[in-house]
Amino acid sequence: MKSIDQKKIAILGGNVETGELVQVANRMGLHTIVLDPCSNSPAKRHAANSYEVDVTDLNAVTNIISKEGVAGVLVGVADPLVPFYQKICANNQMHCYATENIIDIFTSKRIFARTCVEYGLEVIPFFDVDLNSGFDVKRFDYPVVVKPVDAGAGVGISVCRNPKELEYGVDKALDVSIRKELRIEKFMRCDDMFVYYTFVDGQAYLSAMADRYKTDKQEQLSSVCIAAEYPSRYAQRFVEEVHPRLLAMFEALGLQNGVLLIQFFVDDRAFYAYDPGFRLQGESPHLYLKHINHFDHREMLLRFATEGRMWLGNFSEVNDPFFKGWRAITLWVLLKAGRVASIKGIEAIRSHPNIIEILQRFDIGDEVTADMLGTERQVFARVYSIAHTPVDIEGLLSYIHKTLVVTDESGADMVLDRYTRGGL
Repeated sequence: MKSIDQKKIAILGGNVETGELVQVANRMGLHTIVLDPCSNSPAKRHAANSYEVDVTDLNAVTNIISKEGVAGVLVGVADPLVPFYQKICANNQMHCYATENIIDIFTSKRIFARTCVEYGLEVIPFFDVDLNSGFDVKRFDYPVVVKPVDAGAGVGISVCRNPKELEYGVDKALDVSIRKELRIEKFMRCDDMFVYYTFVDGQAYLSAMADRYKTDKQEQLSSVCIAAEYPSRYAQRFVEEVHPRLLAMFEALGLQNGVLLIQFFVDDRAFYAYDPGFRLQGESPHLYLKHINHFDHREMLLRFATEGRMWLGNFSEVNDPFFKGWRAITLWVLLKAGRVASIKGIEAIRSHPNIIEILQRFDIGDEVTADMLGTERQVFARVYSIAHTPVDIEGLLSYIHKTLVVTDESGADMVLDRYTRGGL
């Protein structure tokens, strides 16, 4: 896509992944303004200018937009900010890729599950609880998962195996929930995958499918993803069984533009939908779409924010969810608690011909604190690689595991777990 002559765009959020979005905007010729309350947010390092502002303060954001002459607004990789993105766009007559109703559905796990059932999709079995009248923690079939309805990246989630753990999990979930609502679900012992959709002018396109693998080495904490492999082993079955029902739901809801990731548990009986994300993802499947299919969701969303169009031309000509025969694998390098003292091997891995990107979130001197464990905040880096065959992928995994070494101040290995192909 051609550059956009120095139009100003306000980007909401300041994390590392949002920083990648800011850099793409810069390359497109946009004048980037990052809005985030933290003065040292990673995204601000790349922006033309920035403001220390909480984007939930809608009046303050409107004043900045007016003062700067902003042409568009876009939310970064920050799920809690998506509803405020919609409100900011509405208040300032900016292009927004979704309505308030659609964003309510895809930012609340409770509303999303109810909507899926309405359109014939399976969801994770759950337990109805009334926080106002209280509930008996002894009545549940343990283990269960407690999660806030409106948080992402594993924040506020607990795996509970007894009533005492459930009481703690409820408090933890409510503490981070903006809506002060939670959901208690059956703990699923089956495979996990996600699908990623692109919406262009009311047409839904299935763009990627991947299997997710998690570590179970953190006991009652949320199981964090440690790897994703594309295309999913369930790809063809998903296309036949679930994709048509999702298309019907998308059409009925009136989805027009944007990108949407939905996770599913899978067993022999069904696909169980959970945890949608109507935004760019920390997993960054858009990196593979750019490398293999030659379109970039970040560019598309930035152009939509400033001009109101996601794509010019026939999008189906470039979209291929089966990646043109390529395989891809993302490694999530998770760290144990501690302070990073040494990092070795990153540049050697980056130079490997099958590595397309490394997104590093921690550097020497940074600390992984206890409250980060069980969330995506303990991710040191994500390593993105492509290959033609399973044998090539296995060789890549072996190379990465041998080459990357992260140690703490005592010289101990900080890497929590190492993925081996086919599961842990």
